[in-house]
Amino acid sequence: MLKLGILFGGASFEHDISIISAFQLKKRIENQYEIHMYYLTLEQKLYSADKMKLQDFKKEKLRKMKKISFEKVKVDAMIGCMHGENGEDGLAKAVCDFYHIRYFGCGLFAASTAMDKGFAYAYLSKHRIPMLKSIVYTFDDYLNHKKIPFYPCILKPTALGSSLGIAVCQNEEEFDAKIVEAFRFGNRILVQKYLQNVTEYNLALTETAYSNLERIHKKDEIFSFSNKYTDSFKQIHQSLIEDQRYEDFCKIGRKVYQLLNCEGIIRIDFFLVEDQIIVNEINPTPGALAMYLFPDFETVFQDSLNRCLRKEKKNYPQGQFLKQSNIQK
Repeated sequence: MLKLGILFGGASFEHDISIISAFQLKKRIENQYEIHMYYLTLEQKLYSADKMKLQDFKKEKLRKMKKISFEKVKVDAMIGCMHGENGEDGLAKAVCDFYHIRYFGCGLFAASTAMDKGFAYAYLSKHRIPMLKSIVYTFDDYLNHKKIPFYPCILKPTALGSSLGIAVCQNEEEFDAKIVEAFRFGNRILVQKYLQNVTEYNLALTETAYSNLERIHKKDEIFSFSNKYTDSFKQIHQSLIEDQRYEDFCKIGRKVYQLLNCEGIIRIDFFLVEDQIIVNEINPTPGALAMYLFPDFETVFQDSLNRCLRKEKKNYPQGQFLKQSNIQK
C-alpha cells in the first residue's frame, strides 16, 4: 500500500482552514492508502499528527503529537493541504524538494504566481487570458495618497484566499477606512472594480481531468468566510451542475493550467460577466483538493498521483568538476 503524507497547518492566516481541509481529505482517501499526518505549527515546527483527530485541535491536545524534522519523513509522496502564505505559495513544495520528498501539487513557479493575485493578473492577462482589470495597491501607495480610478471597488489581499481581508468600497471615504483593515493581511492589495449581478463558477482540473462545474449564488456582496465554512454555505452553494458553456470553461482552464505549468489538482474561480467568461483567481491548493467537485475523485486523484510518483529523484554526481578541472591549487 502506498504511503502518503498530508502536510497541513503552517504560518498563515488560513492555518485553521488547512487543518479542516487535511482531515476532510484524510477521511476520503484513508481506505486506499497508508496515511501519515504532518502538522506545521504557526511557529513552523513540524509534528507527526497520526494520533490526532480534528476535534483534538479544537481542544488543543497537542501533547498527542511528536516533534520531528523533514529529514525523518519517509513517504512515497507528500500531499499538500496548506493554504495561504508559507505553504500554498510554493514554499511547501520547495521544502519537500530540498529534502527529496515527492510532492503532489504545483511547483514553485506555478504556486507562487497563482497565489499572488497581482502576479497572476499581470502574467495571465499578457497571454490573453480574460481577467478583470486590476491594480495592485501597496502600503507606499497608501502613504502617498494614491487615488483609485473607479468606484465601487473590491479589495483583496494578493496572497490570501477564503475571502479573508476582502471588502467592498462604495466611495473614497469607505476605501480610506477599509484599506487599513486590508493591510492587516498583507502589504499588497488587489483593487478591482466591483461588479453587480455577477455569477461565480468554479472548476477543478488536473493534468488530464476536469471536475463538474460549480455555480455560486451570492446573497451578500461577497462570498464571505462564514458563507464558505458555516451552515449558510448550504443555502448559497449549488454544485455538480451542468452548463451549456462547460466546454468553454474547460478550454480556458486548460490554457491557464498549461501557462502556469501546474501539477496535481487546482481550482479556478471564474466570473460570468455579460456572457463573458473571466478568470477571477487560481487556487493551486484548493480546499480538500476540491474532491467534492469530482464525481470520480478517487480515480482522478490516483491518475494524477501516479504522474507524481513517476518523477525520478535526481542524483547529483559529486566531485566531477574537481576531477576535470585544470585549476591549480
